[in-house]
Amino acid sequence: MKFERLKALYEANANVHYKGKLCEIISINKLKQTAQVAEVGSMFPDIEEVKVSELD
Repeated sequence: MKFERLKALYEANANVHYKGKLCEIISINKLKQTAQVAEVGSMFPDIEEVKVSELD
C-alpha cells in the first residue's frame, strides 16, 4: 500500500488488514512512513507500529 492511500483511509476512519486480521488505524507517521494499528473488537488490543508496505 502507498502512504497516500493509507492517509486517505485514516482520514475516513476506515480499517485495514494486517496479518490476516482486521485492524483500525490509530495513528500515522509521515516521516517514518509507518502506522500504528490495533485489532478491531479487542478489549485490550496490542498496538503495533508497522510499515505502510506491510498493510493490505
